[in-house]
Amino acid sequence: MRTATILTAGAISAASAGRINRADFRREDIIYKDVAIIGGGASGAHAAVRLRQDYNKSVVVVEREPILGGHVDTYVDKTTGRIHDYGLALYFPYLDSFDFFSRPEINVTLSPWFPAGGNEVRYVDFTSGQELTSTFQPPDESAGPIAVKKFHDLMTANGWDNMTQPGYWGLPAGKDIPADLLLPIGQFAKKHGIEAMLSTMYPSTGGGVGSRGNFEDILTLSIIKAFPTAWSKVFFGEVAMFSIDGGNQFLYDKISTLLGKDVLYNSQVVNSRRSNSGIELVVDSARLEDDEEQPGKSRKGKGNGKATKKLIIAKKLLLAIPPTRENLAPFDLTPAEKAHFSKPKYGRSHTAIAKHSKLPAGVQLRNLPLSATANPLSPFLQTPFVLSFTSLATDSPLFSLGSSGTNYTAFPPSEAKKVARKAIQTMVDAGTLPDLEGEEVEFVAWSDHGPGGFGVSAQELREGWMEDMYALQGKRSTWFTGNGIAADFTTMLWKFNDQMLDRIVEGL
Repeated sequence: MRTATILTAGAISAASAGRINRADFRREDIIYKDVAIIGGGASGAHAAVRLRQDYNKSVVVVEREPILGGHVDTYVDKTTGRIHDYGLALYFPYLDSFDFFSRPEINVTLSPWFPAGGNEVRYVDFTSGQELTSTFQPPDESAGPIAVKKFHDLMTANGWDNMTQPGYWGLPAGKDIPADLLLPIGQFAKKHGIEAMLSTMYPSTGGGVGSRGNFEDILTLSIIKAFPTAWSKVFFGEVAMFSIDGGNQFLYDKISTLLGKDVLYNSQVVNSRRSNSGIELVVDSARLEDDEEQPGKSRKGKGNGKATKKLIIAKKLLLAIPPTRENLAPFDLTPAEKAHFSKPKYGRSHTAIAKHSKLPAGVQLRNLPLSATANPLSPFLQTPFVLSFTSLATDSPLFSLGSSGTNYTAFPPSEAKKVARKAIQTMVDAGTLPDLEGEEVEFVAWSDHGPGGFGVSAQELREGWMEDMYALQGKRSTWFTGNGIAADFTTMLWKFNDQMLDRIVEGL
């Protein structure tokens, strides 16, 4: 599978400066819809189904990849037929969000999800390649959940949960944001005597994607997006986890079939005009060029490989993509919008399945700094890093991995692969792993999970960044959804959509 080519920010900026003339398009290349949705991940796909099926509104989804699903990544092992969800792995119930799975036109089956067991865990410092000494004792497994429960109770007792989930509609104005939520998470945990929760939060949040350095320095408000109160219930047993029978991609394949021609795959907006009376989008559709291979999705997807310019004319625009400067470049931002979206600093994460006959099957190599020997409650790594290499089966040479980098633009797949390969070679050089005998580590599946966190400072939040973000909702016929401005879990993103859709359809 190849992802659609993403135009550079410079190319998009140049394109978006042009005037849109309807006479330049053939009649069959002009699409009229109630709502144009950019992005077909969890938020965009869900919104498309609900707008079309429940609100009887016409939609078009512009998706840059050849399939729907966003952070869902399903790999089918051709040798064994086993299904591996190496991106989004599970779902947990939030309010009535599970009703979406049982919709007649969706109707997928869920089964309880449990972490894969049976792997021997070896703690290794990937920077030096050295295995932590036999005297290393990992933290008491009961301490983390107890501390997480205290975190949950603290959030609910102060009403902070309702301010921060599923989105930030309830967050007070900048100057009134509770001071504790603007503390670095390390200080927050120390103040409330719940430091033991940090070693649980750390792997759950992918090492704190979007941090500006050390995990403990990430703002509590930012961490809560990746570790909301509703999700914390999983860790002390109040809420169960589930996966989709047949692989998590199966859900989005069904949505793809349902939406049919209302999705433009391998497509990218290159120019736009937004106003309070509606929007116009120029779309490069079915554009495929020699981009980095990112194999592993469950199907080849859509698109004929021919580049076609299309014009979308819609009453409303729903941006279901991370609001990075690069993503928003073609959307004719005002000077105030440009200033607003220039402030966040995003991290970047990747997930993958690697293959090598010399990597130890039945083992998880977990990355811990040597300093964890002295302080096991602070297993925090310097970015960029790989959190772990986890064997997928004792009879398979396949391993899953996840990597994170601090700088979004400086950590593309090519750099992330270098970090992973370097970690393995460093462990070989240190004698922790056997010699690879010249065999290259093969990435049989790779997925770029793009930007994470919203990375704005406490001062910027006090000055009203989040308040200004939500004030943009509906302006110039444009709405925002997705994990850039809401809790980073599928079922919570769906409930964020539910809060917003009534507002979007007003006046349609």
